[in-house]
Amino acid sequence: MPKVNTRHADYIKFYLEWVRNSDCVAGQSVIKSKGQTYLPMPNSADKSLENVARYQAYLQRSVFHNVSGRTVENNAGQVFRITPTLELPPKLNSFETNIDGHGVGISQQAKDGLKKLLTNSRFGLWVDFPESNGVVTVKDAEENGIRPKILLFDATQIINWRVSEYGALSKLSLVVIESDYISNDDEFEAELKPQWIALRLIDEIYHVEFWREEDGDFKVFKTVQPQGQNGPFKEIPFKFVGSDSNDHTVDKPLLSDIANLNVAHYCDSADYQEAVYWLGQPTPWISGLTDDWVSEQLKGGVTMGSRSIIPLPVGASAGLLQVAPNTLPKEAMDQKELQMEALGAKLVERREVAVTATEAGMSEASESSVLADCANNVSNAYGQCFVWAGMFANENVTFDPNSLLFELNTEFAVSRITPEQIKAVLEAYNGKLITYQEARDKLKQGGLAFVDDALAKQEMDEVAAQELESAMRQFEAQKTTIEPAAAPKPASTPPTA
Repeated sequence: MPKVNTRHADYIKFYLEWVRNSDCVAGQSVIKSKGQTYLPMPNSADKSLENVARYQAYLQRSVFHNVSGRTVENNAGQVFRITPTLELPPKLNSFETNIDGHGVGISQQAKDGLKKLLTNSRFGLWVDFPESNGVVTVKDAEENGIRPKILLFDATQIINWRVSEYGALSKLSLVVIESDYISNDDEFEAELKPQWIALRLIDEIYHVEFWREEDGDFKVFKTVQPQGQNGPFKEIPFKFVGSDSNDHTVDKPLLSDIANLNVAHYCDSADYQEAVYWLGQPTPWISGLTDDWVSEQLKGGVTMGSRSIIPLPVGASAGLLQVAPNTLPKEAMDQKELQMEALGAKLVERREVAVTATEAGMSEASESSVLADCANNVSNAYGQCFVWAGMFANENVTFDPNSLLFELNTEFAVSRITPEQIKAVLEAYNGKLITYQEARDKLKQGGLAFVDDALAKQEMDEVAAQELESAMRQFEAQKTTIEPAAAPKPASTPPTA
């Protein structure tokens, strides 16, 4: 029997890296739950209960400083600080508030996808068509909920894929998704078991097969051949999304370097917290005491504190033992924090290494370019999925990379514009050295302007018109107040007799 759970070679190569990155983003609770996977046990050969208990205390005192999660959240926040552009055709309007059939809107799903892209540089979108017999009318869609869905899967769920040649075209011929299904449900507890969804081209016709394992064998328990408005589909409506490109090849995970340092920092933290626990408290010491002095003068003990006096014999001395603050584990942690900052984490505000303005600008431009590529790849992937969804919903949707129906923001406030720079921009604009659009672009790059340019221009024109009208009214009112009164008419000469 075929093994539908077979893993692609690239999946096996990157799997542990994907899991490590995802665990780091999830944070301390997940990292600590993996125990020795991320924090090795000191003297692991010692299996005694005492050593196991010591490791549990060692693990509990450790601190995972979640640079990885904050890096992903901060970068995703840069993209979604401005609401994505969305223009859906009428029959796909439901995607705005419910794209997956579970009440998740397109913006929410896209943000989740972008986070997965920033973590592992890979996720997938599958346009799932409901079973239907022929053409689906608008009434069917509204009354029975017969409409396509777009489902999102992370890198670890897409276990296998294959690309085949069809004449001059290369197309996906196989995608296998690993998921769960409810095998038993008593209304209070659901028992989950794995299943595999195989998206296949069979004789160039798209089929969906649902596989489950029974008695050690993998069996197809259901096969669906989705029908569009023009008959069966001749391609698999699945789109890979990557940080470099949206093809089937696996891109190097963007977060790996930071996550690797994050785990090493976590191990240093455990050693540092261990040293703080055992050596952090000051330990008093006294030398030069005799047994007679201790029993007669100190009464067998020493009382510490500011209100106590410790009498010492001639030649005796006292002091405190305390570990130096700059210990090796702490220095190792500080060094890794600087390295994570240099890789893009930007959590430590203090920079130890001075850089020129040109170097800083080049660094920001590079980071902005990577994030913009990710945002554009997400937008393009949804554009293609809308085409497939339209084929089912009898909605003519075309894919145009230059005019997307759904587009994420790519203007990031990576540069913090200074007051002097703002003044220079305004002076250049008022002096007619730069255009209105150029001034707006500079302010948007600095994170000071967010509104769409056309809308901002319209609002400013309306405000200017209102201010002009108000000024004219004030001028007319002042003019009436200061205008001299008219000269009195001369009295008429009484008629003579």
